[in-house]
Amino acid sequence: MMVSYNGREFAGWQRQNNADTIQERIEHSIEIITKKTVNCVASGRTDAGVSAYMQPVHFDIDNTLNEDKFLRSMNGLLPDTIRVLSVEQSNVHARFSAKRKTYLYKMYISNIELPLFSDALRISPNLDYKSMKKFIKLLKGTHDFAGFRASGSETETSVRTIYNINLDRKGMYLYFSITGNGFLYKMVRNIVGTMLKIGEGKLSLKEVKKTLFTDFKATSTAKPQYLYLLNVKYQ
Repeated sequence: MMVSYNGREFAGWQRQNNADTIQERIEHSIEIITKKTVNCVASGRTDAGVSAYMQPVHFDIDNTLNEDKFLRSMNGLLPDTIRVLSVEQSNVHARFSAKRKTYLYKMYISNIELPLFSDALRISPNLDYKSMKKFIKLLKGTHDFAGFRASGSETETSVRTIYNINLDRKGMYLYFSITGNGFLYKMVRNIVGTMLKIGEGKLSLKEVKKTLFTDFKATSTAKPQYLYLLNVKYQ
């Protein structure tokens, strides 16, 4: 399945005790339709508050499903904040077969909070954008990103490859996008938080460059509600 969701009201993708999660909502809807208990696997476990334009999800079931009818039934059961976009039979593992993931972080430039820009983080017009762009260019390639990993990560290695990373302005919006072969726990939000501290002059780009892949440790994590899983590639 390809799933889209607004994650701001949920405690993340992964099922938890005494918390409303996207995985639980989807699995419960499948159980109502198929009368079977399933385990849904997403391409990645988005954090509490994080949304997804297109999140690949797979589940295994013996039932023969009418894909169009199943899609309509799912969207009839799910809340308005979660939608199944497409359904198809596949042998692809949503998580382990993923080759590239792209995340988007939305910001807007203004001195005051604007009510119609609630999908993005307000940032100051006075940021040092040149230094911010210089910082993110350092991250492209294969590196040990342990300095951007939050505690609680279960991964065996902190080495990741960043294929593309950009900071683009379109009108009042500023879009940060990053594509990699995978991301550590809160890695993208820690990168954005560090980038903004550099832009605010609260962190020296020179000092960051010296320690980036040795002793650097991110101390600022950007808010989750403006982060979006944009797409996942399997080839």
